[in-house]
Amino acid sequence: MRAAIGIDIGGTKIAGGLVDLTVGTLVDQAELPTPHGQGADAILAVAADIAERMQRSAEAKGIASAGIGIGLPELVGLDGVPASSWIADWSQSDIARAFAGHGPVAVDSDVRVATLAELHYGHGKALPSFVFVSAGTGLSFASCVGGIVQRGANGFAIHFASSELVAFDGVSGRRADFVLESFASGLGMARVYKARTGRTATARDIVEGRAGSEGAQLLDEATTALASYLGQMINMIDPHGVVIGGGLGTAQPYFDRLRSKVPTYVWAEACRGLPVLASALGSAAGVIGAAALHADKNSAGE
Repeated sequence: MRAAIGIDIGGTKIAGGLVDLTVGTLVDQAELPTPHGQGADAILAVAADIAERMQRSAEAKGIASAGIGIGLPELVGLDGVPASSWIADWSQSDIARAFAGHGPVAVDSDVRVATLAELHYGHGKALPSFVFVSAGTGLSFASCVGGIVQRGANGFAIHFASSELVAFDGVSGRRADFVLESFASGLGMARVYKARTGRTATARDIVEGRAGSEGAQLLDEATTALASYLGQMINMIDPHGVVIGGGLGTAQPYFDRLRSKVPTYVWAEACRGLPVLASALGSAAGVIGAAALHADKNSAGE
């Protein structure tokens, strides 16, 4: 068995697993909460603890690990160095040293490793090109064309919802600024709900119908807003399919609403039937994809 350890560092939790790279399945896995506000080194310490558990599991099973892959919710440059500080400031942290003893260390953006997993082991095997959209604590995307996950000129081709879009009313001239991630992501929905109602509810509460009529309305609005962006993404990129991942994106009530609304915003009639699919790997895509940074492209999925 060819195997590697994958670590998916998220805004809410840090998940890790020992992954069979031949078929893209978890041999073992572990999960711990992300230590918010304690800095990059604290996050790395938790991730290293999970990696150590997976290393011991591999040794107990007689499995040799090819190395460890890390997915970060950050911009990661072509050199594998974090270039943003959304979850923590990484500038003074030595990621490779934190995982010393686990073999070669590879680092990439979390959405890109999830896209890599989908390419090798999921819907990407049947789609010549696709866009992978992750909806969780935040929103991000990556595109894959001809078996290659696109990185962009600097490695930063993952954001579509983090910057302001500006619109002006044609009659009044009134300006409206909108940041989709602040509205339709898990964190965004929780904050909007709090601002509107004065009550606290998580995105899970909202999606699972425990936030009253206000939550139901917000779920409808959030999925409509995201569907409009996905429609424009389809209009610009013209992929063979769209894959939705992330804990929020694959939650059935969120995904079903989102998928039903996307065709409304696709300009070309011939493209309105384009498949919008839930990730074949579900919440494990990030862990499996991080490990797959050590998979040879020609052997993965065979």
